[in-house]
Amino acid sequence: MSNQLNKTIAGTIESLTHEGLGVLSRPLGKPFLVPMTIPGEEVVALSKYRAKQGIEAELQEVIKPSPHRVEALCPFFGKCGGCKWQHIDRAFQLETKKKMVEDALKFPVEKIVAGESSYYYRNRMDFMFGWRGELGLKEAGKWWSVVDLPKCFLQSEEANEILRRVSEWSKKSDLLFWDNKKQTGFLRALVIREGKNTGERLVMLVTAESEMGVDISVVDKNQRSPVIRRQPNDWREIFLDLFEDGVATSVLCGISRRATDLSIADEIVALNGKPWLHEEINGLKYRIAPNSFFQTNSEMAAELQNTVTEFVAPKPEQKIADLYCGAGFFSLAFARAGAEVVGVEMDKAGIEAAKVNAELNAIKADFFAAKIEDYFKDKNLAVDFDTVVLDPPRAGLHPKVLETLIEVLPQKIIYVSCNYNNLAKELPNFLQHYKISRIRALDLFPQTPHVEVVIELEKK
Repeated sequence: MSNQLNKTIAGTIESLTHEGLGVLSRPLGKPFLVPMTIPGEEVVALSKYRAKQGIEAELQEVIKPSPHRVEALCPFFGKCGGCKWQHIDRAFQLETKKKMVEDALKFPVEKIVAGESSYYYRNRMDFMFGWRGELGLKEAGKWWSVVDLPKCFLQSEEANEILRRVSEWSKKSDLLFWDNKKQTGFLRALVIREGKNTGERLVMLVTAESEMGVDISVVDKNQRSPVIRRQPNDWREIFLDLFEDGVATSVLCGISRRATDLSIADEIVALNGKPWLHEEINGLKYRIAPNSFFQTNSEMAAELQNTVTEFVAPKPEQKIADLYCGAGFFSLAFARAGAEVVGVEMDKAGIEAAKVNAELNAIKADFFAAKIEDYFKDKNLAVDFDTVVLDPPRAGLHPKVLETLIEVLPQKIIYVSCNYNNLAKELPNFLQHYKISRIRALDLFPQTPHVEVVIELEKK
């Protein structure tokens, strides 16, 4: 296969992978995968890398463009790994996502729901620092490289102003930027979270571990050499001053002790405001901590909650188990309708947040921090549920959870999936005992190939 690399190739794009790459078949072997293309386009590309699904190529020229091709809004489209479908018109994005789900699940999707916003829709962005001082998103296909972004079209203009200020400040400071390869440095990430419906905004600067307020030894940020300097201990005050006009309601510093390239803080120091913010969805108020998971599209989170609530049809005395409940996003909506709700989540912080959110909304629901399979097998906690709601992470259900659900066999299961390919692998296990009543897709991630799926399973 190596002789297929660094070769000019030409042909017609046949389809798109679930990761959004155009498929260009070869007579023998796995296909070429070409980004920024659309089915039906005639293209010229340069083969570059071997990948699991084929040979990834670099687009050189579009000979015959698709009628669905549009000009990308972002000048960094293609280099930045944040968006992969800015070159496709919105209608065709939706049509393609619906077909992809149907092809994977082998069942018709009743409809795909889309919001009005195709840009500036995210309520959270995690911008990473590169070792040369870049602040932005990862370069496509390069986990170690960061694209220095002057602005991003995914969150808000206020978030862009914060990005600009922090970028300028960090480049002028003597603080060392994080080197992902060498696992050295200080400045790691900038997290911006917004309450789209509350007007609150949280900014968290994530750094490597050091004692706050103590001089920090740094090396020259433009050279990977041990040129030692000393940084004054007032950098936090300078950072806080960036937001003195009130653009951020909470300003935090978070310390990450992890080797992994994540913007999760193991310790959080509030410089100004509370170490959380609030968002309101369908009349329910949620407190969101910096590390907490929350649907990143507030507009479509409301549609998702409405869809899941419609499928569950909660009513008084109905017993519902909300598994992977997080901070109670779905649980509170069910309990508000009078159902008896139990939320189960392994993350203790998530369960504490769910309890707080229940109090904020004066709603009664029970929440337990436990492994889901352990919860159902604990005879002291076991309950006969009418409906089970599943909202697992992208990796899907743990095999033991799937096994436990097949043992318990509730009357109805509502599965919320952000990775329909994993759902497709799990579905045959359910279909031995359940029938699919309906499937609905929701476009929570415009300009990307990702899509949320809600499926209703009823026991045969």
